[in-house]
Amino acid sequence: MSEEQKKHHWLEFRDIVDVPKWQQIQDNFAAVTKICLRTVDPQGVDITTPSNRPGLCQELRNNSSVVWKICGNCLPTFLGGKGVVDKNLNFPCLPGVHNFVAPLRINGGDAWGYILVGPLILVIRRPKEEYRQVAEDLNLDLDEIWDSLLEMKVLSFQGAQSLVELIKDVGEYNLKLAYRNAMRERELIMNFELPKLGKILEVLLEVAFQISGADIGSIMFYNKNKDELTIKVAKGLSEEVIRNARVRSGNGISGIAAREGRSFL
Repeated sequence: MSEEQKKHHWLEFRDIVDVPKWQQIQDNFAAVTKICLRTVDPQGVDITTPSNRPGLCQELRNNSSVVWKICGNCLPTFLGGKGVVDKNLNFPCLPGVHNFVAPLRINGGDAWGYILVGPLILVIRRPKEEYRQVAEDLNLDLDEIWDSLLEMKVLSFQGAQSLVELIKDVGEYNLKLAYRNAMRERELIMNFELPKLGKILEVLLEVAFQISGADIGSIMFYNKNKDELTIKVAKGLSEEVIRNARVRSGNGISGIAAREGRSFL
């Protein structure tokens, strides 16, 4: 148990986090990444509603005769499910289909909750025929299973790890901010925000590259006083460009996005 939990042992995730706001953040991440996300407490009880749940999962949950046999409640064994996790906190549910578990901790203590990332497909989608036996075992139509598998995101193992790390970092960052606000102890955040934020930005950029397939990119911060954007982290740009780039609000794609508060493709 962490020092924070020892001092305030009656507190739980729901006591310090605004769950509707957390749900909104989770929904946004799921919409962008096209991957199912949900948050559970240390007992495996859902804190949030699953975001972007695949059609196959919905179908299986409606088929009570097979759902426990195949999925349990889509949790690892240490949370009361049937998934056996490996050293990367990854567990399969169907051939080639994987889920990851991201623990949410404050200062390295015990987990206050977990984010379940998946199901997703690692490296390559298996041929349709390999799921024929699965369809027969589940008494489901092979085409329905295949259509659901086509909806699932395919990521390299490195891409999946980067995504899970990003979700974990953002989750823990917000959890710590929520704890600080709940306890009114600003010292809890000292020596955490800036180093952690830099790491989050680097992983966020890596995930953006994985999803978009881009070769060059950056994350810029807006300075309201100067009405300009500067680069905080970048990939594929020279140090000189990173150091000297200044974009006025309204100029260029990034400047327009900053001024109008919306994204552009």
